[in-house]
Amino acid sequence: MWNPFSKKLGNSNGQQHSDESILKERIFFEALERKRQEDPLIGAKIGSKEVFNRLIELMKKIDTKGIHAETLLGILGTLGGYSCQASIREEFVTEKGISERKVFLIVECADGSQYYFGDMVNKPLVESQYSVWSLAAGVVQHLGAKNFIDIKEVFMYVTQTVGSNQFGIPRLPEGHNLGDVPKNFLKHLWPVYLPVAKQFCPASEWPILFGMAVQEGITFCKDIIDPLLALSIVMECAVPMSKIDFKSL
Repeated sequence: MWNPFSKKLGNSNGQQHSDESILKERIFFEALERKRQEDPLIGAKIGSKEVFNRLIELMKKIDTKGIHAETLLGILGTLGGYSCQASIREEFVTEKGISERKVFLIVECADGSQYYFGDMVNKPLVESQYSVWSLAAGVVQHLGAKNFIDIKEVFMYVTQTVGSNQFGIPRLPEGHNLGDVPKNFLKHLWPVYLPVAKQFCPASEWPILFGMAVQEGITFCKDIIDPLLALSIVMECAVPMSKIDFKSL
């Protein structure tokens, strides 16, 4: 099992901030708020780079041999997918107090497991201009891809495997397996990178932030992993993880 905390890495934020570093941080975020008037997505843009750079540093510490490209893409896809559910949950269930049954289409299986579907989750995942899918496919197109994966087929497969052992297992070519399954990436890493997202943008922009981090990952891996395959890895992780019950992990 891939465990990012199998080695003692210390606090992810480093040593306790000095008074000087706290002041610099405050000045930075005050400037960031002013910049939002010119660029409403500036927080998501900068936050995506922060998430990506922290993840790269974490993976370097875990494996001194280098970055495993498929695992990097799988992690980013996992975080991007779940951020779609998490953002809706934060904005409507937590902040507005709406029942989750009015927000999500909840599928309950015989074993008691639950999965969260619905248009509200799908919009930041695949339907909006800045959805995870749009951002990922956009950078793949920019890198020269002429074709795209069948995202509807990915949704069909995820729906068909709900409640089975195959749910959330990416279908990837031989030799391109991930270091672990997406649900374990989510369990270990969502609590690490959620505070970063909260620092840079409101809940409604979390999928944009993580979608832009996906763009960083696909570009970073372009000489190692064909961008079209990278897109497949990302979405094979993102779609099922947008539906999963985090509390069950």
